[in-house]
Amino acid sequence: MRVLVIGSGGREHALVRALAADPDVTALHAAPGNPGIAVLADIHRVTVTDPAAVTALARAVRADLVVIGPEAPLVAGVAEEVRGAGVACFGPDRAAALIEGSKSFAKDVMTTAGIPTAAARTCDTAAEVAAALDEFGAPYVVKADGLAAGKGVVVTADRGEAEEHARASGRVVVEEFLNGPEVSVFALADGRTALALMPAQDYKRAHDDDAGPNTGGMGAYAPLPWAPEGLAEETLATVISPALAELRRRGAPYAGLLYAGLCLTEAGLRVVEFNARFGDPESQVVLDRLATPLAGLLHAAAAGDLASAGPLSWEPGCAVTVVIAAEGYPGRPVTGDEIEIQDSERSPRGYLLHAGTALRGDRLVSAGGRVLNAVGSGPDLAAARAAAYRMARAVRMRGGWYRRDIAEAPAGSRASRASRSPRSPCSPGSPDAPGASGLPGLPVSPEAHGAARGG
Repeated sequence: MRVLVIGSGGREHALVRALAADPDVTALHAAPGNPGIAVLADIHRVTVTDPAAVTALARAVRADLVVIGPEAPLVAGVAEEVRGAGVACFGPDRAAALIEGSKSFAKDVMTTAGIPTAAARTCDTAAEVAAALDEFGAPYVVKADGLAAGKGVVVTADRGEAEEHARASGRVVVEEFLNGPEVSVFALADGRTALALMPAQDYKRAHDDDAGPNTGGMGAYAPLPWAPEGLAEETLATVISPALAELRRRGAPYAGLLYAGLCLTEAGLRVVEFNARFGDPESQVVLDRLATPLAGLLHAAAAGDLASAGPLSWEPGCAVTVVIAAEGYPGRPVTGDEIEIQDSERSPRGYLLHAGTALRGDRLVSAGGRVLNAVGSGPDLAAARAAAYRMARAVRMRGGWYRRDIAEAPAGSRASRASRSPRSPCSPGSPDAPGASGLPGLPVSPEAHGAARGG
């Protein structure tokens, strides 16, 4: 199988790494990729949101399968054009991808399909926002309706902050607050059949103890030793399958990865959001644990043949990923800082995935807010966590920082419930507390500790 992966972040590096390990993959291409992906795949320049350009590239490399990583190309209609050219494509059509492209649309799908979720109001005016905030009360949950790279949600006890986020976002969805740990469940879908992957948990807040602004995700781990038994199966039955049926009824059959962000409340699971692609950074740990070859699974989903895929196999043990961020993230990240990796300090059970890097001559430099993912594995969560942090400590980057508490006290565990409040976005957290730690031996500016609050 000849495979083309679209995207350039840590999620795409994780996908490429898993595909490169699949013996059925005979040629691997990526566009636009990054320096880490370039070690494993042939790199091509392309505008990822241009359906014609991506389709032309797929033809040029004679791809048997195109895998679309980020959400923007899906919402732009890349998947249907690639499929229209006769190339199998993993990723939903534009009409189905609207389940991530519009929070209002997703809520309508959930309500119609009877999927458990928070009560919500779609608001276009300041008066509508004010009425919804009055109805649901604090803590306030305000979500930008469109794509926002994982940073369009504000959960706050500050009414003024909630109203300001709504003004800056245009159309918003205001929701009731949900209390409980958040879990990510991915499902491969082929339009009718779905296959749930291992649940994972990510950390949205920027700093330790779930303080600071929301980010695209600062770390993740899997599996979840504290999660209810059968959580993936319950999600498949009560969330994924009804969503697929409703989208099919609307003439928008869903083929690709459907991501359900869940809040495990005392009243049962509730859907926080849907995404139309693999989550980042949860994919980094879920794909690390997946033993079933990836290319065949993605092709079966793209071809409408998941029913023949059979049960999934998983590696024993756990995986943890720690996101290494640039100075200023999640506000205005500083780019262009040189990155050095101390090979002597690497963990034998860890590796680095590139998320926001570039080459300047022969030097590796930062090129985004989330720069690298340090991934570690081990027989248990403590060992995996130790391996991930050892990998993180091997990185030298001026101004770089990362959370120190990823997977230390998982948000659903008894220890976590006793020591801290439930994590964002199911709870407001403490938006101004410090918590990020700089990389060893390097200066970190105040901006790296979240002086700028992001949306």
